[in-house]
Amino acid sequence: MNNYIKLDGGSKLQDLIENIRKMDSTLSEALNQRNYKLQNNESIQQFDRQLATQIDNINDSIKTARILLNQASNISPNDIQRQKNLLDEFQNKSEKFRKALEIKQVFKTDNPETKIDFTTKSNVEMVQMQKQYVQKQNDTIDKMIDTTGRMQVNAKHINLALDEDKVILRRLNENVEQATHEIKVTDSNLKSLLSYTNDCCLWTTIIVEFMIFVFLVIY
Repeated sequence: MNNYIKLDGGSKLQDLIENIRKMDSTLSEALNQRNYKLQNNESIQQFDRQLATQIDNINDSIKTARILLNQASNISPNDIQRQKNLLDEFQNKSEKFRKALEIKQVFKTDNPETKIDFTTKSNVEMVQMQKQYVQKQNDTIDKMIDTTGRMQVNAKHINLALDEDKVILRRLNENVEQATHEIKVTDSNLKSLLSYTNDCCLWTTIIVEFMIFVFLVIY
């Protein structure tokens, strides 16, 4: 991925975006397979780890594409905005994938169990069941804390994207200011040229009239 950063040109950016598009398609299909496994009560822990890795990879690729987009000097502002919108779309889909993954991980409930007759349970069994229940609650809380941490990371990514937008807008403003400055310089040069032309015409008229006067006096 770092090889893309070292290369310039819109073609490399397009290659990376096309790669992101393929990763997005693959991730969508993988998530469908994961949901199918979930519906069939199959183990999905390893599958979830692989999906989380794929989501991290696509987010890294999107971040790299944004860096390339900011560094590109041969892309028009319209193309920059269009590519930015496309990356935002991929970013939003990636976050939806992650959210779907995390919600299923944290809030997935166990299959309904047959109602337990507690009157047949001994005190030791009751205590053991209570411990298991408390442990499940603690595990759920830990996962919720982890999800909150991921949400904070996602918020940082959003702030980074906003900062990148500010950089692009600042570059556009600088280009506008430069163009305005050049227009003012050109206007000033035209005014100077006009003033010089008027002075030349005035002195030419004075000289001609003086020559006519001298000619009349002599003859």
